[in-house]
Amino acid sequence: MTFIVCLIYFTKMPLWVSGKSLSDQVHQTPAHLLTKVESTVQLNCSHTIQDYYMILWYEQLKSDTALRLIGYVNYKNPSIENDFKNQYNIAGDGAKASTLHLKLENKPVGSTAMYYCAASKAQ
Repeated sequence: MTFIVCLIYFTKMPLWVSGKSLSDQVHQTPAHLLTKVESTVQLNCSHTIQDYYMILWYEQLKSDTALRLIGYVNYKNPSIENDFKNQYNIAGDGAKASTLHLKLENKPVGSTAMYYCAASKAQ
């Protein structure tokens, strides 16, 4: 059996202006995941931050320190970056919850990545 390892964590989104963190109001599930190649995985993100209407999804490959924006849902309008359109689907309502679907058939065997969600004020 061949596995792809997907480590999933939520990102801490500090509110720099006021100096306090809102990370305890952003929740991502599952916290970690090990899955087979050629499967579809669902990650969920929710928040309880008033006046935040956008949820963003990021990928960080094991071989890289950079976070790459997969896409986001702004209010109820999802958008996926061109590089990720064949691998991911995003749905939800940025005011409360979002779902990220990963299609793992396009990932190389042995791939390891971390996936982060973040809540933001809509632009």
